[in-house]
Amino acid sequence: MKLLGFGREHARGATGGVVGELICALDVGTTKICALIAELDAEGALRVIGAGRVPSQGLRRGVVINTKEATAAIGQAVQAAEQMAGQRIQPVMLGISGTHINAISSKGAVAVGRNGRNITVEDTQRAIEQAKNIALPHNREIIHVVPRVYAVDDQRGIQEPVGMYGYRLEVDASIITGASSAVANLVACVQDNGLEIQDLVLEPLASAQAVLTDDERRLGVALVDVGGGTSDLAIYLENAPWHTVVMDVGGDHFVRDVAAGLRMPYAKAEALIKQFGHVLPDRVPADAEVRCGAFGEDGYQVVNRRVLAEILRARAEDVIELLLREVKRSGYDNLLPAGIVLTGGVAQLNGFGELSRDQLQWPVRIGRPQGIASSVMDLSSPEYATAVGLLLWGQQNGAEPVIAEPQPGVLDRIVRWLRNFLP
Repeated sequence: MKLLGFGREHARGATGGVVGELICALDVGTTKICALIAELDAEGALRVIGAGRVPSQGLRRGVVINTKEATAAIGQAVQAAEQMAGQRIQPVMLGISGTHINAISSKGAVAVGRNGRNITVEDTQRAIEQAKNIALPHNREIIHVVPRVYAVDDQRGIQEPVGMYGYRLEVDASIITGASSAVANLVACVQDNGLEIQDLVLEPLASAQAVLTDDERRLGVALVDVGGGTSDLAIYLENAPWHTVVMDVGGDHFVRDVAAGLRMPYAKAEALIKQFGHVLPDRVPADAEVRCGAFGEDGYQVVNRRVLAEILRARAEDVIELLLREVKRSGYDNLLPAGIVLTGGVAQLNGFGELSRDQLQWPVRIGRPQGIASSVMDLSSPEYATAVGLLLWGQQNGAEPVIAEPQPGVLDRIVRWLRNFLP
């Protein structure tokens, strides 16, 4: 199955665009769906002119499990962004995650010329095509081919070979694949809203665009995006992602632990965590209590906040231990002087960064999205790292934003709305 924009190889450093053109992003997560419309200003900076955020429906652990519900929720987010911007979203940078994602190392090599010459962009593309030439099961789809490092003749560790003189070019690349069924279901939900997909982007790579600094990328850092359904890990060395994995744990596990431990409805547990959550019990006054929801006839209970913190700490320790195990499994645990950058919705949980620093004994910081000149909505929270990163990915990796089009008429919007709900 070959889909529009998938399997693209992404060279570093591509920028450009025309003033007034649009770049659009769609982050379809387990707990929220966020659609953004940004335009390029005269300085080439991104200004978000439309934003739509709605609760996610029809997804679990980053994978579509109900196409009708997911399609409708995507449509609501898109419509909100279009109405705010007065422009149509077309096409979109679409984020993808889920435990079905897998990364494979591959090498490609090509001859530059019998007599040698300066290496061109076309030569790097030929080398990348060779790296893509791997045997995949019929149920797997290539999402990205990301060059990590090049070699020209006997000289290795080259990040940008274009313009260098040589006879032979090699590339060490990361081939990121996903389950064809999971990819196709997500794509169908987006396309059923009348949207075209510019590119499919692995979410931790998008988040990295928004939160990592140049020094962190160069020296070595692990980005951890703890979202609602999954936690995404991307290890960067020498300005390139050398290891990516999606772990089956996220904010949903925190909420379920609290809902079960305190015997309360899921929605009430989520609200309680957002308002009073802390993963360091000793930072909470021993006599601090809160009135919250509960099952039963009364429908409420009084909970000691330290009890809540103890439940959250236990789950936070499990997440940190899983993270440490994955980093060690990669073999790069001794190559990360910049430590860990935490982002995603769970990164906002009080004490999570400090607990991570104490357990891992590495530098830890909370990554907040950067790179947007202005926005109609506050996008500084870690939970928007992927959405902002998708915009930056489109700007920095050679996306071709489309000219702004007028907002569709009332009849067009009614037809699209009905299509989301009718069988």
